[in-house]
Amino acid sequence: MTVHGEDRIGTNGGTHITRRDLLLSVLAVAVGAPRALSARPGPGVGAQANLPVRVQTLNHVSFGCADLTYTVAWYERVLGIPRHAFQDYLGGGLGQTVLRVGVDPPAYMALSQRDPANSDAPATRLPHFCWGIEDFDVHQILAALAEMRAPARSVLREGTTINGVNFEGPDGAPLQFNPVIACGGLGFLGEVCDTEAEAVRRPGDPPPIQVRTMNHIKYYVSDMDSALAWYQKLTDMEIVAYQERTEGPRTDGYEGSPIPVLRVGSGPQHLALVEGAGPDAFRLHVGFGVEDFDPDLVMNRLGEHRVSARVRMREGITPEILVDAPDGVRVQLQDVDYCGGTGLLGEVCRLP
Repeated sequence: MTVHGEDRIGTNGGTHITRRDLLLSVLAVAVGAPRALSARPGPGVGAQANLPVRVQTLNHVSFGCADLTYTVAWYERVLGIPRHAFQDYLGGGLGQTVLRVGVDPPAYMALSQRDPANSDAPATRLPHFCWGIEDFDVHQILAALAEMRAPARSVLREGTTINGVNFEGPDGAPLQFNPVIACGGLGFLGEVCDTEAEAVRRPGDPPPIQVRTMNHIKYYVSDMDSALAWYQKLTDMEIVAYQERTEGPRTDGYEGSPIPVLRVGSGPQHLALVEGAGPDAFRLHVGFGVEDFDPDLVMNRLGEHRVSARVRMREGITPEILVDAPDGVRVQLQDVDYCGGTGLLGEVCRLP
């Protein structure tokens, strides 16, 4: 096991407090609401004082699985993503299995077993994703979300680990802020994970398509103008590209509005917002980065794994591989430099 991160955490005034002191302050404020801090919508105080929140990374996604064992084995076998932590929320092993996507900075997937009685029920809530931020300060984040009138709360996972700050975005989106060093493991900031974990492979399995990064999230919103304004007020994400511009070129069959690409941190990680509704809105779309991306080689390897996938030529220029992963998840495989922009690898984005 390896510990990542610092022993001290930044505060609003530029000074620092120890993890122990912050933990004690969290517990002290949580009187009457055990192990939880919450922010309820209300009038902003000192408007914009805590905004925008500076986001550095896409930290993780989480979702429920119809068959957790099968899904974990699929990601290990096909994409080389190993298990490196477990979150024992409910005790007795009834928590989330954490799969490592990236190491520096950490990025991961947190998978849980769905109730078998409801495993086939259609999703009715948007997917969950989380940003990583530096100088993580629970109180400052809650204050920022109060200014946004966004319901929010922070809990101590397993009684010892700050589980970030969870809150609601447009359309009830389940969003989260986490320390940038959080890997989904133990430790005060969830920064302790098995850094030597390797993906399990069975004899005779083809080599995996080794993903290296969590590259992007594609997210549906019901009203583009209001959602875009909300995300840009809350965070420092800036638009670095538009996909499917009205004036073209456009991908064959695409008929929606242009898709803004919001850079996360220094990039190439990004969030792409799509205006729309229906079943696709509840389907997680997550992009992974592959080094030395070659669409033909990737498709051949997916064929060896007997995985359903297709190549879409976005705007007639950029090949994008869309993979049908378990549990209705749409995985997109791209080059590690893909920023959602133009160019053969989608690596050309306008910088502000």
